[in-house]
Amino acid sequence: MPQRTFRSIALGALLAAAAAWHVTEAQTSYQIVWVVIGEASSATDKGSAHAGRQLFMASDLVARSLANVKIEQVDVSPPITELNIGDRLCMSAMNIRALGPERELVGEAPLSISVRQDHKQRLGLKRSKRDICVKPNEPGEYPVRLTSMLPAKDGTMRGAQIFIRVSDPDAPNPEETTSSDVQ
Repeated sequence: MPQRTFRSIALGALLAAAAAWHVTEAQTSYQIVWVVIGEASSATDKGSAHAGRQLFMASDLVARSLANVKIEQVDVSPPITELNIGDRLCMSAMNIRALGPERELVGEAPLSISVRQDHKQRLGLKRSKRDICVKPNEPGEYPVRLTSMLPAKDGTMRGAQIFIRVSDPDAPNPEETTSSDVQ
């Protein structure tokens, strides 16, 4: 009898360990995928930033690389934009600046715009050659990355991340709930 009890305990422990290992493996295999949705060019001292699809040709990037243009910093403001479901935000309305090694403004610097793959549908993207706009259809917080297509002095690509916070104006506000509402 003690041998059967030992086998039962050992089998139970083995199954529990296998289940725990499987759960741990499933948790570590989750991956966030970022997808490029378009391009932006930074503001100049005379004009605002532009966004759209295929703003730059490979020859544009090569010409700037050969001219030794370096991007040390990308600034985008506002860093957080709050919208309601159905409100629209276009990238050309953002203040997008690229700075060189001496903190000088680098106008029309080529940038890629990326969003998380799992957020793409919820953002309600509208892309054209002239602009990239979002019209979110679900509440949440959605990060957007703008990354330089030209390297910094150290060879890395610099970028900035902004957040679009979307709320549902029709959803009940927990702060406005009174004790008579809770039963």
